[in-house]
Parts: sequence; C-alpha cells; structure tokens
Amino acid sequence: MGLLKYSLREGPLLVQDSNPSSPRWTLHRSKLFCGIYTTFLLAAAMLVPVSAQKLDAFSRVKPNISAEDYHRLFLKMGRNDTIAQHLKVITKEPHVAGTPENFATADYVLSTFQKSGLDAHYTDYKVLLTYPLSRSLSLTLPHGEVIQLKLKEQEIESDPSTKNAKVMPTFHAYSPSADISAEVVFVNYGTEEDYSTLREKGLDAKGAIVIAKYGRIYRGDIVDIAAGAGAVGVIIYSDPRDYGGNRTQGYYPDSRWLPPSGVQRGSIYQGVGDPLTPGWPSVPHSERLSVDDPRTKLPTVPSLPISAEDATTIMKSLDGPVAPADWHGALDLPAYRLGRGPSILNLHYKSNRTIAPIRDVFGLIKGSEEPNRYVLLGNHRDAWTFGAGDPNGGTATLLEISQRLGKLLKKGWQPKRSILLCNWDAEEYALIGSTEWVEQNYDLLFSSAVAYLNVDEAVKGPGFMLQSTPQLDDFIQDIAKEVKDPDNPGKTIYESWASSSQDSHPPISRLGGGGSDYGPFVQHAGIPGTDFTFGEDFPTYHSLYDDYKWMAKFGDPLFHRHVALGAMWGLTALKLADAKVLPFNYATYADNLKLYVDTLKSQLRSVDAPSFVSTNPLHKSIAELRKAALQIKKKTEELEALEHKSAELRSLNDNLVMAERAFTDADGLPGSPWYKHLIYGPSKINKYGTTAFPGISDLVALVASNHSGDGWTDVQHQIWRVSRAISRVALVIHGELR
Repeated sequence: MGLLKYSLREGPLLVQDSNPSSPRWTLHRSKLFCGIYTTFLLAAAMLVPVSAQKLDAFSRVKPNISAEDYHRLFLKMGRNDTIAQHLKVITKEPHVAGTPENFATADYVLSTFQKSGLDAHYTDYKVLLTYPLSRSLSLTLPHGEVIQLKLKEQEIESDPSTKNAKVMPTFHAYSPSADISAEVVFVNYGTEEDYSTLREKGLDAKGAIVIAKYGRIYRGDIVDIAAGAGAVGVIIYSDPRDYGGNRTQGYYPDSRWLPPSGVQRGSIYQGVGDPLTPGWPSVPHSERLSVDDPRTKLPTVPSLPISAEDATTIMKSLDGPVAPADWHGALDLPAYRLGRGPSILNLHYKSNRTIAPIRDVFGLIKGSEEPNRYVLLGNHRDAWTFGAGDPNGGTATLLEISQRLGKLLKKGWQPKRSILLCNWDAEEYALIGSTEWVEQNYDLLFSSAVAYLNVDEAVKGPGFMLQSTPQLDDFIQDIAKEVKDPDNPGKTIYESWASSSQDSHPPISRLGGGGSDYGPFVQHAGIPGTDFTFGEDFPTYHSLYDDYKWMAKFGDPLFHRHVALGAMWGLTALKLADAKVLPFNYATYADNLKLYVDTLKSQLRSVDAPSFVSTNPLHKSIAELRKAALQIKKKTEELEALEHKSAELRSLNDNLVMAERAFTDADGLPGSPWYKHLIYGPSKINKYGTTAFPGISDLVALVASNHSGDGWTDVQHQIWRVSRAISRVALVIHGELR
C-alpha cells in the first residue's frame, strides 16, 4: 500500500521507521505520521441477542439538510446490539498493554474505523512497562508454622472467561523486585491522617510491611506515603465493606459484588507517561533515562495487591491495640487490630522491566471550513484483564460512534471543524499512550484543539455523571436535555441528573485528578475537557471479573446505557464541530473560581495563616474574568445573528479556544512541573483527588505542617501566580492588546 501523508495542519505524511524489520509508524512534534494497518486478527463473534434501537427514517433523509438535522439523525442511529457485539469481540481475551492480545484489539479498532469511512491510522511508541515474573506471600506464625497465601482469584464455572490461562497474575505495575520479611502493621486506607492516628497510639510503620485497604486514595499514594513512614513493603486489599456489599448481598456471579478472592490490580507509578522520557515524547532515537535515574520517579518500596480472603489470614494474625471503630471493615474477624506482628510476613516479588511497543489508533474526519481545528474524542483500550467496564465499554461505544459518523458521511454530512477519534494504549500503566502523543504534538494541539472529550469507565450502573472544565457546564447540560434517560422512561438525562442533587442542579465534578486520559490534555496542555460515565460504584474494578458477562448481567443488561452515553459523547462532539460560535461560557468558570477562593480562605483560617497572606489578588482577577465573559457573551449574540462568516467570528472562536491555555504556566506546579494548569491538578497526597488551586492548597498544607512559620511568602507568591493566570484568560477572551 502506498504511503499516506497526514498532519494536524496539512493532512495526509507517513514516515517509516528506519529499521526494516520493525515497520512501525512514528510521529514528530510538528507533524503526525500515520499509516493504515491493513490486517486485523479478531474474527467477528456471534451476534448478541439484545434488542436494537433502529433508525426507521434513515433511508428517507433528504439531501442538503442542516447540521441540526444531521445531529438529530445521529441520535436516532444508536444501536445497542452493535455496541454489545464490539464489546464481546474486544473482551474475548485479556489484553494488557504491550501484549499480542492488545495489539489484536488495536487491529480491530483500526479496521472498524476504516470500514466506517474514517481516515484511520496508528502511532507506535516504545515505553517502559513491567510484568510479574514470580511472586509469593507467606505468613510465619510465632510457633513456626508457615501459611502460604493464595494470590489467586477463584474461577467461576458459569463464566468461562475466569478460566482463561492468559490472564496475567495479580501485581502492581512498576513495583520493584524484592525479598523481604517483616512484622505487619494495619494502616486503614494508608492516608496521611491514618498514620497520624497510628502515631497518637504510639505505633509507627518503620521497618514493617503495612497492610492497607483500597478505597480512599490512589494506590501509588498508599505506597508513597508508606515509604515516607519507613515501611519496607506494602500490601493492599479490597475490603468487603467497600467492594463486597458488606458481605450481605452475595458475590459475583450471583450479584454485582467482588468475590472474596477478587484482587484489584493497578499501577503504583507516581509520574505521567513513559517513566524513561518524563516530559518529552518517547519517539525513536529520543533521550531515555536509566531506570536507576531518580528523575524516573519509579517506586522504591515493593507492593502487592491481595484479596479479602488472603487479607483475612493476615489480619487474624495481628495482635496489638484494636483499631479505631471507623477503621473496621467487613472481613470475618473478631476485631481489626493494628499490630505489629507478632507473625512475620514474607513477601517475594520479581518484576520484568522491559521496553515494549504500544499503539494508539486514530480515526479522522476532516472539517470543511476549519480543518485545522480539532474536536477530539478519546478512550483507552488496554486493560488489566478483560476490561468490560474499564475501559472497553467506552471502546465499544467509540466504535459505534464511528459507524454512526460513517453513515452521516455517506449522506453528505461533513463537520465544519475536524473530528478526531483517539484510542489510547497503556493508560493503565501511567496514561502513557495519550501522554506521549500530547507531548509529541504539544505545539499543534496548543493552537488547534477545541476540546478533548474522554470516556474511560463508560458504564458501571445507572446514573449519568460528568466531569468537565467549567466553561462547558451549560453546554453539556443542554445536550443532556436532548438525550433520553435509559433508566427512567419519559425523562431526559438532564431531568434525572438534576433530580439526583438536593439543589436541583446537576452535580458536576472537575478534571483535576490524575485518573484518566484527560490528564495530559487538561492539566498539561490546557485544553477544555470532559469525562462522561454512567454509574458510580464499580466493585469488580481491575479484577478477573471485569468481563463481558459481568457487564451483560449487572452493568448494563440491555446496553441502553451505552447507547445513551454514545449519544451524549457523540452529540457533544458534533455540536462543537458545527457550532458557529463555540459554546464556552467563562462566566461559569468565574463563578467556580469564586467558590474555590472561599474554600482557600477557609483553609488559610483553619491553619492560622499570617495576616499578610491575602486572597485579594484572586478576587480582582476573577472580577476581570467575569467582565470579559459577559462582554464576550454579548458579542456572541451579535455574531450568531449574522448570516455570513466573518473574520471577526473566526477571531472570537480563536480567543475562546485559546482562553483555557492561559490558565497554564510554563513552570508548572511547585515540585510537579509537568502539571501546567494552575487551577486544576491532582493533590500531592492523592493523585485521584481533584484539587482547585493545587499549587496553593498543597503548599498551605505543607507550610502549616512544618510549624516553623517559614514558607508563607511562597504561599502568597503562588496566589499571585494564579491571579496572573486568571487575568491572562480575561485578556485572551477580551481579544485586544493592552
């Protein structure tokens, strides 16, 4: 096949790797190089016997219809049987990043994009991944008896997937190899506050292996905090109170809850992207750090995830004080005790660190009027096991969206702005596929990306949930008024969503946490973003039981929630691609910023910050932003009324696209320069947690904990940094030089 030429600005350029034995396609920062991969390994599975939502009027569409008519047509095209079929194919085998099975899923995605009529291509990177070579965990009792723990999830007779020999053993990615033996200390969820409670009881973790529950903070933070407390190893388990229905509702396959043998895998890496290329793309011939270089931020303390079943054996062996009442879970124990010991836990883990290939897959629809403006939809494909809930319900929905868009293309539709469907690899390890691509294409994305729309765990149960940057709030709520709620006949998603809140306003979270692929777009490049999902609790998360059967029985039996999610996701992209004026409301951003300042003032009062630390600069800059947002709203109404295009209209949209970028700062957050966004970022003590003004709030907590009185001048400096960023946004929105 001939070489296709493609770049974000110029459209179709492929450069082949110089190694003829490894014909992979690579990207450069100024250009995206791509190819069409013509073979795929996955055969079509049997059709899934679920009812389909069919398009009755599709064949009667008239030519030259409006963009709004195409949007309505898109909503009518949703097919639950198509999504179910895609999910069944993708989740047939476990597909951890870097494995042949995951490359097979990449082939399937590429093929589906191609068959849908999209300009499909892929990009490969070689990155540091880790896999388990051997592991064991045993408990030596005081009288010398040794109990070997199982470290194995139980097969289920009625679910053949659970017997698949290709499932990788339970492990924590990037854990170092180790052979250690030590007494055990129970640390609850392993938060900073939990260690403070231990100290109050005269206990510490120095020289111990700590056992912690999953649930409150990112597992990598559990390990990092334990290392800081002097622990030599970490064991983390899923307590039945959080993941097992409190042992009162049964377990999968009889209910949705995690079986006692279930284990949550996952990464414990604290960085973002390939550990060997922190801050720059992992392209051929690029600089790579040694694995021993401290800049990699690789963990130094070994850890293993275990089941509630194995945790019960360990916890029963502990003596020492009884844990506080709110530390008790639902293990079958007479009491949760803190330790330490007297038994000794023996942890063996050997890791295979390897440079492995990963593959991102893309499907492009060129815009007719602004082809160099991109609306991006993204979802990752790799999974720790089968990934029905995390992430392949999203992958299946993305593929079904591509097929809907392909049908619109055949009817003559073309978006005004370009739409790029992105399917990431190695997200589970450290958001690697998306991060390497954003780092490689940073300058082009900085100037051309309209918004990034993410879906990770598409469906876990009922109830629509949204995370977004605030200027998109009103727009997404309007979209939700057009989509039917799959669980409440006669209601829209908006109506059910709003009724879930006490104040009748739909609850919306922010994108400051580091838990998914919106991270490099929002927190690094300053691109407006969203993350859509249905459902909240996900008990089989990252376990053997996150498979097609669990989804079809408990997550979404009719796959109607997936259809609704596809409607929200796809319609958001279509409207952003076709809007005359981008529907960004920065007055909503100003409202949220004011709330964050109020929270910051409460934090400062709670730690008795000195009087010279003032939030006044923030109030002034937020007032500037509000004024600019109201002015631009008036200008928008004037330009919306124009029948013809104008340079002024393009200029207005340019300003709206670039405004979010102005919240970023080249120096990044203190101690975390990769995170450029000064409004939203992960907390230093919980990577999953969203923090407003992270550079300020983390520093306030640090300075207050030192009790020395030093550092408050630095806090004020961080307040000024955020104030200047907000003022920059106001200036960009206003659109005139000062």
